[in-house]
Amino acid sequence: MGQPLLYWLLTFSLVFKVFRMVHEWYHYFCISVPERPTLKRQYTVDVLTTAYPGEPHEMIINTLEAIRGITYPHTAYLCDEGDDPSLKEVCRRLGVTHVSRTEKINAKAGNINNALRQATGEICVILDPDHVPVSQFLDRVLPYFEDEQIGYVQCVQAYYNQGESLVAYGAAEQTYQFYGPMMMSMGHYGTAQAIGANCTFRRSALDSIGGHAPGLSEDMHTAMLLHAKGWKSVYVPEVLTKGLVPGTLAAYYKQQVKWARGTFDLLFHVYPRLFRQFTWRQKLHYFTVPLYYLFGVIGLIDLFIPAASLVTGEFPWTVNLIEFILRFLPVFIMSMLIRQYVQRWLLEEQERSFHILGGLLRVGTWWIYTLGFVYTIFGVKVPYIPTPKDDKPQNNLWLCLPNIIGVVISLGAIWYASYQYGLSLGIWKEALKQGELPDFYSYSLFMAGFAIVNAVVLGFNVLLGQEKFLSSMYSLPGRKYYFKNFLKGLGFGFWDVQRRLYRLLAQYGFVLLIPLIGMAVHLGFTDDSLFPQRSSQADNLSARWKAQPFLPGIYVPQTDQADGLQRISHLEQQLNISFELISFYHSWSADSLQGLPVRQIRAITQEGAHPLITWEPWSNTFPEFKSHPELGRNQKVFRAISEGKFDGYLRRYAALIDAQPTRVFIRFAHETDNPMYPWSAKGGNTPEEFIAAWRYIVTFFRQAGVNNVEWVWNPWKETAVQNYYPGSAYVDWIGITCLNYGEAATDKEWHSFQALYEPYRSQILKYDDPQIGHKPVMLTEFGSTTFGGNRDTWFNEALTDLPDYPEIRSVVFFDAENDPNWVTDWRPNKTTRYIDWRFESSRDAIATIRQQLKILTVTSNQVDPVVR
Repeated sequence: MGQPLLYWLLTFSLVFKVFRMVHEWYHYFCISVPERPTLKRQYTVDVLTTAYPGEPHEMIINTLEAIRGITYPHTAYLCDEGDDPSLKEVCRRLGVTHVSRTEKINAKAGNINNALRQATGEICVILDPDHVPVSQFLDRVLPYFEDEQIGYVQCVQAYYNQGESLVAYGAAEQTYQFYGPMMMSMGHYGTAQAIGANCTFRRSALDSIGGHAPGLSEDMHTAMLLHAKGWKSVYVPEVLTKGLVPGTLAAYYKQQVKWARGTFDLLFHVYPRLFRQFTWRQKLHYFTVPLYYLFGVIGLIDLFIPAASLVTGEFPWTVNLIEFILRFLPVFIMSMLIRQYVQRWLLEEQERSFHILGGLLRVGTWWIYTLGFVYTIFGVKVPYIPTPKDDKPQNNLWLCLPNIIGVVISLGAIWYASYQYGLSLGIWKEALKQGELPDFYSYSLFMAGFAIVNAVVLGFNVLLGQEKFLSSMYSLPGRKYYFKNFLKGLGFGFWDVQRRLYRLLAQYGFVLLIPLIGMAVHLGFTDDSLFPQRSSQADNLSARWKAQPFLPGIYVPQTDQADGLQRISHLEQQLNISFELISFYHSWSADSLQGLPVRQIRAITQEGAHPLITWEPWSNTFPEFKSHPELGRNQKVFRAISEGKFDGYLRRYAALIDAQPTRVFIRFAHETDNPMYPWSAKGGNTPEEFIAAWRYIVTFFRQAGVNNVEWVWNPWKETAVQNYYPGSAYVDWIGITCLNYGEAATDKEWHSFQALYEPYRSQILKYDDPQIGHKPVMLTEFGSTTFGGNRDTWFNEALTDLPDYPEIRSVVFFDAENDPNWVTDWRPNKTTRYIDWRFESSRDAIATIRQQLKILTVTSNQVDPVVR
């Protein structure tokens, strides 16, 4: 589990998608075509269509003429909401009954119910004004009413304008699976959905529920009431009418927000009231169908997760990505093959493809679906407006603003991560060359890919909305021919490849399905050993240190600045050596994640060195703890760590460390027995609390998959070895502070290196755990003042004695010139404010150190560092 919020959001997103996949499979399980009975009696039939002010007359007249062309005897009605005189004349000419009303309530449902007061037929057909019926329409649907329990018969909703635009094509694609195999199964389950565009009702059924039900999704509402009353439904998988699909982005969005708001309203307010009256399949159906529009919330989550992960450096899951992909890929391919296989039940050849455009359009509609959900939650009314039928192309820049923002956020998150954490393709290539990609990079690469996909898909939807621009590009003088043929060639190639691949999968997909199911089941129950985890780098590192037994290091102030690194480079030239460790201090704070000198660490790494971070746990620097009675005063920080109060910070810091393509040495809470620091007993901390916190942090990093850390435990006094040692399983290095203060020391004595180090060595030998003696020793702060002795002589003697202590595998020179941390009140004079530890001020010291370091790096043996 990664960052909790991101974890639960991603889990919800994936669970929802799996749920929708299973929901789809459920509707493929009983695909069937109902047997049409023999029509034994004559029915009186009313055919109703509507007209709304602003709708094109040509479309309405075309539908009225087609209605009059239906061969079965019937009475036609035009429910004219605008009481249009010209439409009255058309109705008079065609023999259609013109109906209007003055009290305009309940939108389309009210319009229909007003006409039903005059209509007296046993059967009632309701057609949208854009849906043109075939002449045999009634001959194909009426026989099913021989069963007295049938309340309505639904046929396919098909279109004749899907080639009008890319929006129309995508919107039509979204319906093919639903009106094909899924509705065929719904017919078998007794849950066939009523579609207001072309549904045929038994009049007595409608009367039993008080007429056509109102609402933004009035057809679904009507179906719910009829099913709750015990009426049955039939789905006829035949194209008996063809209508218009939205041809512009504005028209499509208006339709979708109306449907989303309407279906959520039914789920929240009508479904609970009718629940007990439904069959179990109807209960399932009317619960799951509206959830389709939760794809809006899921789209928002899918947009948020990669952006948040890239910006914060935290990730929702800490799983092996290769393992996850290997487990998930068979299920994904299996789902795709099933979807292609069932397309044999689609009704027209043009419907058979991968429906890519419909999927892209749906993703870009995330904010519309979310709006419908939010409107339902807060009871915001959405007026019933028929889907525009004659919208003209527009540049819908404002309508595309949410998707534009999504593109900016996605690309901005990628840029931020690249800048803040030093992520780049070069880093990934370098890590791969070393044979290992750190988890941080793996997750970042995955999230960056996720964000890029979001940006591309949303960007495509933005382009889709610039209809006038695309039209102008098509019609540019001198370019029309080439642009037209380029698009035609591009489109033909894409759709041709898609259809060929579809036919291949549709033909042989079922054969491929069997091994994929077996693979998915096998991977689902396979022991994790099939996917070996990344080998412990800590184990491998032991051999690496043996191959390079001595690690010289350096601390200079301002390592996080360019001049600090330049100073180190100058020292390396003077000493004729390359420092293997570069030390710097880093305090805990809310801002320290941004303050981590990532770029300098990269520069250190490029020089072949490793960072040594002294990690200081200040608690009062976090805004959320400013008013805390303890943490606001830097009290009891270790207890708070063990209680998980800093988990968010630790998680993000661990991710940053994991992102470094090198070993990182961390000296946490150094000198925890030093009363100068609030993480000592002065801050109310106990040795037990320190040990618990140390183990908590080390375990936290390990469980997060951060395996590139060397933990350096550094006491202040030698007596702390017995009380503060966290245990050999949690420590990689023993850190010792070897600073000779001379007359500035508490005893005002000049101390040789041996005098400083031997007490620690003695305590280590006495410690109960023998493994402590196998830990390499790092002199984390190594230096001498000039207060009461000769610094050149001190360095010469100290470095000469080092080979006598084979456990010492690293020396970090403390080269600060303005150290304010005096341990007593003694000063060499009244004007001295700082301790100057620099050795390069003396040519003799430089020569001595250069000579001794050369001897150490050449002659140091490679035996296992055991204290003798």
